[in-house]
Amino acid sequence: MKGKKFKEYVFFLTAILLAIWTILPMVQPPEATAASERIHLKMGGSNTGSFMYMFSAVMVDLWKRNIPDLDITLMATAGSGANHLPLDRGEFEIATSNTPGDWWAMKGMYLTTTKLSNFCSLFPVSTAFHHALTYADAPIKGWKDMDGKRVNLGARASSGSIAMEEHFKALNIQPKYIFSLPTEAADMIKDRRIDAFAYGVGAPYSVFIDIARALPVKLILMTPEEQEKVVKAVPFLFPLTIPAKTYSFQNEDCPTVGAYANIIVRSTLSEELVYKLTKVAWENWNEVVKVVPAAKGVSPKDIVNMVAPIHLGGVKYYREIGINIPDRLIWKKS
Repeated sequence: MKGKKFKEYVFFLTAILLAIWTILPMVQPPEATAASERIHLKMGGSNTGSFMYMFSAVMVDLWKRNIPDLDITLMATAGSGANHLPLDRGEFEIATSNTPGDWWAMKGMYLTTTKLSNFCSLFPVSTAFHHALTYADAPIKGWKDMDGKRVNLGARASSGSIAMEEHFKALNIQPKYIFSLPTEAADMIKDRRIDAFAYGVGAPYSVFIDIARALPVKLILMTPEEQEKVVKAVPFLFPLTIPAKTYSFQNEDCPTVGAYANIIVRSTLSEELVYKLTKVAWENWNEVVKVVPAAKGVSPKDIVNMVAPIHLGGVKYYREIGINIPDRLIWKKS
Protein backbone atom coordinates (compact mmCIF):
# COMPACT_ATOMS: atom_id res chain seq x y z
CA MET A 1 0.00 0.00 0.00
CA LYS A 2 2.77 2.32 0.93
CA GLY A 3 4.55 1.49 -2.33
CA LYS A 4 1.46 2.27 -4.37
CA LYS A 5 0.91 5.62 -2.61
CA PHE A 6 4.54 6.53 -3.09
CA LYS A 7 4.30 5.86 -6.85
CA GLU A 8 1.12 7.94 -7.05
CA TYR A 9 2.86 10.78 -5.18
CA VAL A 10 5.87 10.70 -7.51
CA PHE A 11 3.59 10.69 -10.57
CA PHE A 12 1.55 13.61 -9.21
CA LEU A 13 4.66 15.67 -8.35
CA THR A 14 6.18 15.03 -11.77
CA ALA A 15 2.97 16.17 -13.49
CA ILE A 16 2.96 19.43 -11.49
CA LEU A 17 6.61 20.19 -12.25
CA LEU A 18 6.04 19.48 -15.96
CA ALA A 19 3.06 21.84 -16.00
CA ILE A 20 5.06 24.61 -14.28
CA TRP A 21 7.97 24.15 -16.70
CA THR A 22 5.55 24.37 -19.65
CA ILE A 23 3.78 27.59 -18.66
CA LEU A 24 6.72 29.44 -17.00
CA PRO A 25 7.93 31.23 -20.20
CA MET A 26 4.41 32.57 -20.70
CA VAL A 27 4.22 34.31 -17.32
CA GLN A 28 7.39 36.45 -17.34
CA PRO A 29 6.99 39.75 -15.41
CA PRO A 30 5.89 42.57 -17.74
CA GLU A 31 8.83 44.73 -16.70
CA ALA A 32 11.32 42.13 -17.93
CA THR A 33 9.98 42.18 -21.48
CA ALA A 34 9.43 45.94 -21.51
CA ALA A 35 12.76 46.94 -19.92
CA SER A 36 14.50 49.67 -21.90
CA GLU A 37 17.96 49.06 -23.30
CA ARG A 38 20.91 50.98 -21.89
CA ILE A 39 22.28 53.78 -24.03
CA HIS A 40 26.07 53.78 -24.34
CA LEU A 41 27.83 56.98 -25.43
CA LYS A 42 31.45 58.08 -25.67
CA MET A 43 32.51 61.64 -24.91
CA GLY A 44 35.70 63.21 -26.21
CA GLY A 45 37.09 65.34 -23.41
CA SER A 46 40.41 67.15 -23.46
CA ASN A 47 43.82 66.96 -21.78
CA THR A 48 43.36 65.40 -18.35
CA GLY A 49 44.82 68.44 -16.59
CA SER A 50 42.57 70.95 -18.35
CA PHE A 51 39.47 72.63 -16.97
CA MET A 52 37.50 71.26 -19.96
CA TYR A 53 38.31 67.70 -18.90
CA MET A 54 37.23 68.55 -15.36
CA PHE A 55 34.01 70.06 -16.70
CA SER A 56 33.40 66.94 -18.80
CA ALA A 57 33.90 64.65 -15.80
CA VAL A 58 31.38 66.63 -13.74
CA MET A 59 28.87 66.69 -16.58
CA VAL A 60 29.18 62.97 -17.31
CA ASP A 61 28.50 62.23 -13.64
CA LEU A 62 25.41 64.48 -13.68
CA TRP A 63 24.04 62.87 -16.83
CA LYS A 64 24.55 59.34 -15.54
CA ARG A 65 22.86 60.18 -12.22
CA ASN A 66 19.88 61.94 -13.76
CA ILE A 67 19.13 60.08 -16.99
CA PRO A 68 18.05 56.46 -16.44
CA ASP A 69 19.72 53.77 -18.57
CA LEU A 70 22.41 56.17 -19.81
CA ASP A 71 26.06 55.19 -19.69
CA ILE A 72 28.80 57.59 -20.88
CA THR A 73 32.53 56.88 -21.14
CA LEU A 74 34.75 59.97 -20.95
CA MET A 75 37.85 59.80 -23.16
CA ALA A 76 41.00 61.91 -22.75
CA THR A 77 41.98 63.62 -26.03
CA ALA A 78 44.58 66.04 -27.36
CA GLY A 79 42.15 68.91 -26.73
CA SER A 80 38.90 70.43 -27.87
CA GLY A 81 40.27 71.28 -31.31
CA ALA A 82 41.12 67.62 -31.89
CA ASN A 83 37.59 66.30 -31.31
CA HIS A 84 35.75 67.22 -34.53
CA LEU A 85 37.17 64.51 -36.78
CA PRO A 86 36.70 61.63 -34.28
CA LEU A 87 33.14 62.82 -33.68
CA ASP A 88 32.56 62.99 -37.43
CA ARG A 89 33.81 59.39 -37.77
CA GLY A 90 31.45 58.23 -35.02
CA GLU A 91 34.17 57.55 -32.45
CA PHE A 92 32.42 59.99 -30.09
CA GLU A 93 28.81 61.05 -29.77
CA ILE A 94 29.57 64.05 -27.54
CA ALA A 95 32.72 66.19 -27.31
CA THR A 96 34.24 69.35 -25.93
CA SER A 97 34.85 72.09 -28.45
CA ASN A 98 35.06 75.85 -28.90
CA THR A 99 33.43 78.22 -31.33
CA PRO A 100 36.65 78.85 -33.32
CA GLY A 101 37.06 75.09 -33.80
CA ASP A 102 33.41 74.76 -34.85
CA TRP A 103 33.87 77.51 -37.43
CA TRP A 104 37.01 75.95 -38.91
CA ALA A 105 35.46 72.46 -38.99
CA MET A 106 32.43 73.79 -40.86
CA LYS A 107 34.68 75.65 -43.31
CA GLY A 108 37.23 72.84 -43.76
CA MET A 109 40.07 74.94 -42.34
CA TYR A 110 43.08 74.10 -40.13
CA LEU A 111 41.55 71.10 -38.33
CA THR A 112 40.35 69.28 -41.45
CA THR A 113 40.58 69.55 -45.23
CA THR A 114 36.90 68.68 -45.66
CA LYS A 115 33.87 70.59 -44.43
CA LEU A 116 32.17 68.82 -41.53
CA SER A 117 28.44 69.22 -41.05
CA ASN A 118 27.13 66.37 -38.90
CA PHE A 119 27.76 67.99 -35.53
CA CYS A 120 25.59 70.38 -33.52
CA SER A 121 25.96 72.80 -30.65
CA LEU A 122 24.64 71.60 -27.28
CA PHE A 123 25.53 74.41 -24.88
CA PRO A 124 28.34 76.88 -24.02
CA VAL A 125 30.72 76.00 -21.19
CA SER A 126 32.59 79.23 -20.52
CA THR A 127 33.66 82.49 -22.09
CA ALA A 128 37.21 82.42 -23.42
CA PHE A 129 38.68 85.90 -23.03
CA HIS A 130 41.67 86.75 -25.23
CA HIS A 131 44.00 87.66 -22.37
CA ALA A 132 47.34 89.31 -22.98
CA LEU A 133 49.71 89.53 -20.01
CA THR A 134 53.05 91.34 -19.71
CA TYR A 135 55.36 92.75 -17.02
CA ALA A 136 54.14 95.72 -15.01
CA ASP A 137 57.25 97.68 -16.06
CA ALA A 138 57.15 96.60 -19.72
CA PRO A 139 57.00 99.29 -22.43
CA ILE A 140 54.02 97.41 -23.92
CA LYS A 141 50.99 99.68 -23.40
CA GLY A 142 48.56 98.25 -25.96
CA TRP A 143 48.20 95.38 -28.43
CA LYS A 144 50.03 97.19 -31.23
CA ASP A 145 53.09 97.36 -28.98
CA MET A 146 53.44 93.58 -29.21
CA ASP A 147 54.53 93.94 -32.85
CA GLY A 148 57.96 92.29 -33.14
CA LYS A 149 57.91 91.13 -29.50
CA ARG A 150 58.27 87.54 -28.23
CA VAL A 151 54.69 86.47 -27.50
CA ASN A 152 53.72 83.00 -26.28
CA LEU A 153 50.37 81.74 -27.67
CA GLY A 154 50.18 78.36 -25.94
CA ALA A 155 50.50 75.01 -27.73
CA ARG A 156 51.37 75.07 -31.43
CA ALA A 157 48.44 74.30 -33.77
CA SER A 158 45.93 74.29 -30.90
CA SER A 159 42.63 76.00 -31.60
CA GLY A 160 43.55 78.65 -29.04
CA SER A 161 46.86 79.54 -30.65
CA ILE A 162 45.36 79.56 -34.16
CA ALA A 163 42.56 81.88 -33.01
CA MET A 164 45.11 84.19 -31.42
CA GLU A 165 47.17 84.23 -34.63
CA GLU A 166 44.05 85.27 -36.58
CA HIS A 167 43.47 87.93 -33.94
CA PHE A 168 46.95 89.41 -34.47
CA LYS A 169 46.62 89.13 -38.23
CA ALA A 170 43.38 91.15 -38.15
CA LEU A 171 45.25 93.93 -36.32
CA ASN A 172 48.20 93.73 -38.72
CA ILE A 173 50.52 92.92 -35.80
CA GLN A 174 53.42 90.51 -36.29
CA PRO A 175 54.87 89.27 -33.00
CA LYS A 176 57.59 86.63 -32.80
CA TYR A 177 55.42 83.68 -31.89
CA ILE A 178 56.53 81.27 -29.18
CA PHE A 179 54.62 78.02 -28.65
CA SER A 180 54.52 75.83 -25.55
CA LEU A 181 52.18 74.39 -22.95
CA PRO A 182 50.66 77.13 -20.75
CA THR A 183 52.64 75.99 -17.71
CA GLU A 184 55.87 76.33 -19.71
CA ALA A 185 54.76 79.77 -20.87
CA ALA A 186 54.36 80.76 -17.21
CA ASP A 187 57.95 79.72 -16.51
CA MET A 188 59.11 81.66 -19.57
CA ILE A 189 57.51 84.90 -18.43
CA LYS A 190 58.78 84.43 -14.87
CA ASP A 191 62.30 84.08 -16.31
CA ARG A 192 61.71 87.00 -18.73
CA ARG A 193 62.41 84.79 -21.76
CA ILE A 194 59.30 86.18 -23.46
CA ASP A 195 57.72 89.63 -23.59
CA ALA A 196 54.06 88.66 -23.26
CA PHE A 197 51.69 85.72 -22.93
CA ALA A 198 48.46 85.89 -24.98
CA TYR A 199 45.89 83.17 -24.35
CA GLY A 200 42.16 82.56 -24.82
CA VAL A 201 40.63 81.16 -21.63
CA GLY A 202 38.10 81.83 -18.89
CA ALA A 203 38.88 84.53 -16.33
CA PRO A 204 40.38 84.50 -13.81
CA TYR A 205 42.92 82.08 -15.29
CA SER A 206 44.86 80.07 -12.69
CA VAL A 207 48.14 80.26 -14.65
CA PHE A 208 47.96 84.07 -14.75
CA ILE A 209 47.24 84.12 -11.02
CA ASP A 210 50.31 81.94 -10.46
CA ILE A 211 52.49 84.28 -12.56
CA ALA A 212 51.24 87.30 -10.59
CA ARG A 213 52.40 85.68 -7.35
CA ALA A 214 55.95 85.57 -8.72
CA LEU A 215 56.31 89.07 -10.19
CA PRO A 216 54.35 92.27 -10.94
CA VAL A 217 52.30 91.97 -14.15
CA LYS A 218 49.53 93.76 -16.04
CA LEU A 219 46.87 92.98 -18.64
CA ILE A 220 47.18 94.57 -22.08
CA LEU A 221 44.08 96.62 -22.96
CA MET A 222 42.51 96.75 -26.42
CA THR A 223 41.05 99.91 -27.89
CA PRO A 224 37.40 100.01 -29.09
CA GLU A 225 38.71 100.46 -32.65
CA GLU A 226 40.83 97.33 -32.30
CA GLN A 227 37.89 95.36 -30.93
CA GLU A 228 35.75 96.40 -33.89
CA LYS A 229 38.49 95.56 -36.36
CA VAL A 230 39.07 92.07 -34.96
CA VAL A 231 35.38 91.14 -34.73
CA LYS A 232 34.81 92.27 -38.32
CA ALA A 233 37.70 90.13 -39.59
CA VAL A 234 37.21 87.05 -37.40
CA PRO A 235 33.52 85.91 -37.36
CA PHE A 236 33.71 83.68 -34.27
CA LEU A 237 35.06 86.44 -31.99
CA PHE A 238 33.01 89.12 -30.24
CA PRO A 239 33.75 92.14 -28.00
CA LEU A 240 34.26 91.41 -24.30
CA THR A 241 35.43 93.16 -21.17
CA ILE A 242 37.32 91.55 -18.31
CA PRO A 243 35.87 93.44 -15.30
CA ALA A 244 38.22 95.33 -13.00
CA LYS A 245 39.46 93.27 -10.02
CA THR A 246 38.95 89.99 -11.86
CA TYR A 247 42.64 89.68 -10.98
CA SER A 248 44.19 91.17 -7.85
CA PHE A 249 46.60 93.21 -9.98
CA GLN A 250 43.88 94.53 -12.32
CA ASN A 251 42.51 97.94 -11.30
CA GLU A 252 40.51 98.79 -14.43
CA ASP A 253 38.22 97.10 -16.95
CA CYS A 254 40.13 95.36 -19.72
CA PRO A 255 38.47 95.59 -23.16
CA THR A 256 39.28 92.63 -25.41
CA VAL A 257 37.57 90.00 -27.59
CA GLY A 258 36.78 86.37 -27.06
CA ALA A 259 34.93 83.19 -27.97
CA TYR A 260 33.21 80.31 -26.19
CA ALA A 261 34.27 76.91 -25.00
CA ASN A 262 31.29 74.63 -25.68
CA ILE A 263 29.94 71.10 -26.02
CA ILE A 264 28.95 69.56 -29.35
CA VAL A 265 27.01 66.40 -30.25
CA ARG A 266 26.51 64.26 -33.33
CA SER A 267 23.44 65.31 -35.29
CA THR A 268 22.29 61.66 -35.40
CA LEU A 269 21.55 61.48 -31.67
CA SER A 270 17.83 61.28 -30.94
CA GLU A 271 15.90 64.46 -30.22
CA GLU A 272 14.60 62.96 -26.97
CA LEU A 273 18.09 62.11 -25.68
CA VAL A 274 19.59 65.50 -26.58
CA TYR A 275 16.64 67.24 -24.93
CA LYS A 276 17.38 65.33 -21.71
CA LEU A 277 21.14 66.05 -21.92
CA THR A 278 20.43 69.78 -22.31
CA LYS A 279 17.77 69.92 -19.59
CA VAL A 280 19.85 68.04 -17.01
CA ALA A 281 22.89 70.23 -17.70
CA TRP A 282 21.16 73.57 -17.16
CA GLU A 283 18.99 72.43 -14.26
CA ASN A 284 22.14 71.36 -12.40
CA TRP A 285 24.44 74.19 -13.53
CA ASN A 286 24.99 75.46 -9.98
CA GLU A 287 26.47 72.09 -9.09
CA VAL A 288 28.83 72.38 -12.08
CA VAL A 289 29.99 75.88 -11.10
CA LYS A 290 31.01 74.66 -7.63
CA VAL A 291 33.65 72.47 -9.27
CA VAL A 292 34.37 74.53 -12.41
CA PRO A 293 34.03 78.25 -11.51
CA ALA A 294 34.72 79.34 -15.11
CA ALA A 295 31.28 77.97 -16.04
CA LYS A 296 29.67 80.74 -13.98
CA GLY A 297 30.06 83.21 -16.83
CA VAL A 298 27.54 81.58 -19.20
CA SER A 299 23.80 80.94 -19.18
CA PRO A 300 21.23 79.33 -21.53
CA LYS A 301 20.73 82.61 -23.41
CA ASP A 302 24.33 82.39 -24.69
CA ILE A 303 23.27 79.53 -26.96
CA VAL A 304 22.32 82.12 -29.60
CA ASN A 305 26.01 83.05 -29.89
CA MET A 306 27.07 79.59 -31.01
CA VAL A 307 28.59 79.02 -34.45
CA ALA A 308 27.42 75.49 -35.24
CA PRO A 309 23.66 74.86 -35.59
CA ILE A 310 21.79 73.68 -32.50
CA HIS A 311 20.49 70.11 -32.28
CA LEU A 312 16.68 69.87 -32.46
CA GLY A 313 16.58 68.34 -28.98
CA GLY A 314 18.38 71.40 -27.66
CA VAL A 315 16.11 73.73 -29.63
CA LYS A 316 13.11 72.11 -27.92
CA TYR A 317 14.52 72.78 -24.45
CA TYR A 318 15.63 76.37 -25.15
CA ARG A 319 12.23 77.24 -26.60
CA GLU A 320 10.56 75.75 -23.52
CA ILE A 321 12.41 78.23 -21.28
CA GLY A 322 11.59 81.17 -23.53
CA ILE A 323 14.70 81.56 -25.69
CA ASN A 324 14.09 82.48 -29.32
CA ILE A 325 16.43 80.42 -31.52
CA PRO A 326 17.18 82.07 -34.90
CA ASP A 327 16.35 79.89 -37.89
CA ARG A 328 19.99 80.03 -39.05
CA LEU A 329 21.00 78.23 -35.84
CA ILE A 330 18.55 75.33 -36.12
CA TRP A 331 20.15 72.16 -37.49
CA LYS A 332 18.68 70.97 -40.78
CA LYS A 333 19.52 67.76 -42.57
CA SER A 334 21.42 68.60 -45.74
